[in-house]
Amino acid sequence: MKQEENTKVRTRYAPSPTGFFHIGGARSALLNYLFAKHYNGTFVFRAEDTDIDRNVEGGIDVQLNGLEWLGIVPDESPRNPGEFGPYIQSGKFERFKKLAEKLVEEGKAYYCFCTPEELENARQEALKNNLPPKYNGKCKTLTKEEIAKKKASGLKPAIRLAIPENIYFEWNDIVRGKISVPSSALGDPVILKSNGIPTYNFAVVCDDHEMQITHVLRAEEHISNTPYQIAVMYALGYGVKIVEDKYIPEHLQFGHLSIIVDETGKKLSKRNKALKQFISAPEGEESYMDLGYVPQAITNFIALLGWSPKTNQEIFTLSELVEQFDETRLNTAPAYFDMKKMNWISGEYLKKMSDAEYLEFAKPFVKQELKDVLADKLELSLLTFKTQISYCVELNGLLQENFIDVVNLDNVKEVYAANGITDEEFALIAQTLSNVLKDYPAISVDNTNEIIEKIKVTSGLKGKKLFLPIRLLAIGKEHGPEMPKILTIVGKEKLQENVNKYLDK
Repeated sequence: MKQEENTKVRTRYAPSPTGFFHIGGARSALLNYLFAKHYNGTFVFRAEDTDIDRNVEGGIDVQLNGLEWLGIVPDESPRNPGEFGPYIQSGKFERFKKLAEKLVEEGKAYYCFCTPEELENARQEALKNNLPPKYNGKCKTLTKEEIAKKKASGLKPAIRLAIPENIYFEWNDIVRGKISVPSSALGDPVILKSNGIPTYNFAVVCDDHEMQITHVLRAEEHISNTPYQIAVMYALGYGVKIVEDKYIPEHLQFGHLSIIVDETGKKLSKRNKALKQFISAPEGEESYMDLGYVPQAITNFIALLGWSPKTNQEIFTLSELVEQFDETRLNTAPAYFDMKKMNWISGEYLKKMSDAEYLEFAKPFVKQELKDVLADKLELSLLTFKTQISYCVELNGLLQENFIDVVNLDNVKEVYAANGITDEEFALIAQTLSNVLKDYPAISVDNTNEIIEKIKVTSGLKGKKLFLPIRLLAIGKEHGPEMPKILTIVGKEKLQENVNKYLDK
C-alpha cells in the first residue's frame, strides 16, 4: 500500500508522560517521523496525559528532550505549537466531556452507574460460564427517571458508548493488511469516567480528528484498541463509511508494528535489565543519553527494528532514512533487539567522527577525577580508545585500568613466561629501561620510538621479547593501546616507579 499523493500526510507520536522514553516509543516516533518526512508531511507530538495516576512531573520534557536528542524534532508540539493545539490532552477535558454528553443526547452512548465491585462480579460470572468478559449492558436500558433518581442521590455516572450490533469494524492495516473484528467481540466501552476524565480510546479519536492526523504507526498491542476507536469515529461522524456490514475508516489509516523481542525471543520487557532500553529515564535507570551513545547511531538502529531497506546498507544518516523509507517494507516478523548490533553501530559512528568532534562528544562522560589526574594527557588518552568503544562511559573503565590503577607486578611472570620470555630476559629489559629513562626528562610521543630503539640496541632483544616486557611494566597487561601512546600517557614518573618496584623485589 503506497501513500496516495493527493493526501497531506500528518502523523503523530502521542506518549503518556510517565517519565521514561523507552526504545519502543522511540521506534514509533521515528517511523511516524520518517513516514511524514518521506511524503513531505507533518510530524506532530501530543502528550496523552489522561492517566493522571501514572503521570510524572517533567515527563513531557523527558519525551521531547529524548526526541530532540535523537534528531526527531516534531513540527508541532507543546514547545512548537501549530494551529491544532493544545498539544497536551488534559487541556481539552471540557471538550471531551461535551462530546461524550452529545453522544448521550443522540442515543449513541449512555450513562453507567455500575460500581467497580458490580463490574468485577459480572466479569467473574461471565468467565465462569465461558463467556467473553465484556460489559453486560446493565445500565443501557435505564429510563430517564431512573437516571435522574441516581444522579439526585449523588451517584456520578460514567458514559459508555453503545457498540452497534451485527457489524464488523474493518481497516486496511499499513503493516498487516486487512483486519476485521466483529462487533460481537466488543463490550460497550467507557468513554468518559465518572470523574470526568476521558478514556484513552475516546480522547485519542477526538484528538486525531481535530489535529487532522492521516496515518498512525503504533505498537502491535494497539490492534485490540482499533475497533473501539473506529466505533467512536463512527459515533462522532468522523469519516467512517459503511460497506454492507463493514464499518471502515476513510480518513485515518492505522499501521501496527511488529513486536520487539529480546535474546530469548520473548517480548521486550522493561524488567529485563540486561538490555539497555531507555533513551532517557529518571535517575537510577541506565539510559542511552547518560551512557554516551551516539544519538544518530540509536536512530539508525531503531529504524531497522521491523523495517528493512531495499539494499544491504546498515549505516544510515537520518536524511538517508527519510529518503529510503518505504512503508511497504515494514514487516510483521518480531524485531530482534540485538545489543551487539546496537553497540557495533554506535562504535562505527564514533570511528567516523573527526578527532575534534570525538573529543567534544566524549569529554562530558569522563569522570572529573580522571580528568584531573590525566590533565594535559586527557585528549591523547581519549583518542587512544576511540576505535575500541561503543559508548563514552566505557572510557572511564579503560582509562582507570590502563593508566590510573597501580600495576600489579605479581602476575606478570605468568604472562611473559607463557610468551616464551625468561626471567633473565624480562629483568634485562627492566634494567635497560631504567637506565635509558635517566637520559630523558619526560616521555612524549616524539621520543618514545627513540627510547624503545635504545632499549633494543642495548639489550639485544627484539620483537615480542622487547615490547611485551615494556608493556607489562607500563600497564601490567598483555594487550592494550599502541606503545608510544602507552608510554606517553603513563609518563616517566609512574613508569620508573613500576620498574623500580620490579627491580627491588
